[in-house]
Amino acid sequence: MLKLFFYILLIFFQSPIIQDVYKDQVNNLINEKVMVIDLRTKKEFDQGKIRSSFNIDFQNREFIDNLNKLDKEKPYIIYCMSGNRSLKASHVMKSLGFKMIYHYKKGYNDWIKD
Repeated sequence: MLKLFFYILLIFFQSPIIQDVYKDQVNNLINEKVMVIDLRTKKEFDQGKIRSSFNIDFQNREFIDNLNKLDKEKPYIIYCMSGNRSLKASHVMKSLGFKMIYHYKKGYNDWIKD
């Protein structure tokens, strides 16, 4: 029973690898120099993007190869149009060994509001 208690405590106090963030948090993270990855297609990216972001197309067959070129120790903000592709990509990144992923849950559609 004591082992189970300590196991639950360990899980509870572990920092999450994937953390959902919202617009105001994205702005703060960008100011802290966290790298921003846009997972949309090149065409979508060329039509508008979050400042300082770079494009790695989630639908591109080299997607995983492109992710493997990144430093997995650094934190990244990832986003797509609505949060669907980025949610899937966050799990791929976690399985590849990335240490901290900020998932912009509402995506670019939310970014361009206001």
